[in-house]
Amino acid sequence: MSIKLSVILLPTNVTPEFDKQRQIYEDTESLEQRIIELQKLISLAPRHKGAERMRGDYRKKLAKLRAEVEKRKDQERTRRSGAGAEEGVIRKEGAGQVCLIGVTNCGKSSLINAVTNAEFDVGDYPFTTPIPTPAMLTLEDINIQLIELPGVFEGSHEAGIGRQALGVARNTDCIALVIDLSRDIDVQMKVLLEELNRARIRLNKEKTAVRVERVGLGGLMIYGVQNYQGNKDELYEYLQARRVTNIIVRLQKPATFQQFVDAMDSSVAYVRALVIATKGDTPGSEERFEELQDKYGERFDIAPISAEKGENLDGMSWALYEHLDILRVYTKIPGKKREMKPIVLPEGSVVEDAAMKVHKELFVERFRTAIIIRDNDKIKRRQVGLNYPLKDGDVLQLMHR
Repeated sequence: MSIKLSVILLPTNVTPEFDKQRQIYEDTESLEQRIIELQKLISLAPRHKGAERMRGDYRKKLAKLRAEVEKRKDQERTRRSGAGAEEGVIRKEGAGQVCLIGVTNCGKSSLINAVTNAEFDVGDYPFTTPIPTPAMLTLEDINIQLIELPGVFEGSHEAGIGRQALGVARNTDCIALVIDLSRDIDVQMKVLLEELNRARIRLNKEKTAVRVERVGLGGLMIYGVQNYQGNKDELYEYLQARRVTNIIVRLQKPATFQQFVDAMDSSVAYVRALVIATKGDTPGSEERFEELQDKYGERFDIAPISAEKGENLDGMSWALYEHLDILRVYTKIPGKKREMKPIVLPEGSVVEDAAMKVHKELFVERFRTAIIIRDNDKIKRRQVGLNYPLKDGDVLQLMHR
């Protein structure tokens, strides 16, 4: 007696658009473009049960392509690092450092000359500033270091001086995107954002959305998948394609695939940023400023200025201060006036941080209590302990045994 076995194949019923996109994908040679075309293909794939295996196969191909792209990037970074040409450092001075980045002749030099004692060359020819150049802005009782970077252009991240400039930006406390209101807004923003992104600098992005921890055993573990904005299978497929084992991924907040990839890359820099809109006195600048606010106002704070007429320079300076995420604390000896020069601390600091900066470990060990004086508070004088949070402008009186 013979038994016949039959296999039932569920139809995929693909659309003509899917077939057309599949041909485009198969004909594409560029690795990066193949990823784009494959993503389009997956989005056009049927969603019924008969197409599940096909979709899964395409997702695995997508994971392998992405892994290959990241592998190539890793190799290129290693090559550049060996040549010593990628990273740049300018020693930080003052309360914080701000890098001014813009396309050539956008008004960076004029801006710095207007708010500092510097006398940078100002010209209507490209690359007036050939190397990263520092100057010091005095804001009340603190100094903020401003770094003018050479004009950014398409492909800066690959050019020698461009890599050096973007290397400085990677290590700064804040980036100011300088946008010329006398020129096309979209062209400038597109060049700046793309070059910074290619240099692995993420602006105003949440670093803690994805946490990655490599462990000795345990395999691949992903927690908080409900926060992933996509198909969770692509996370496992990407890790498997890169042959990553024994890792814990925690999706702590809503996260995209790019944020996941960034978390896997320790070389990605997360930097606070704002936009400075220059040449606010030129014809058409009001309309372009409104356009800038409409298109980019949700992502960036925008400070409009005119260096030529000296308009809103003070407001811009305080906007820079706020984006440094620092606070000033003034110490006081009982019976005397407070010190004129403040201690500068990161936002979120507590009394112990200030005590460590003033008297190091010995004072903390002998600490008894502290008095905080806040003129703008309902309780103008209060006694606190080491863990009490500080605010900008606090006057601190430390008491010890």
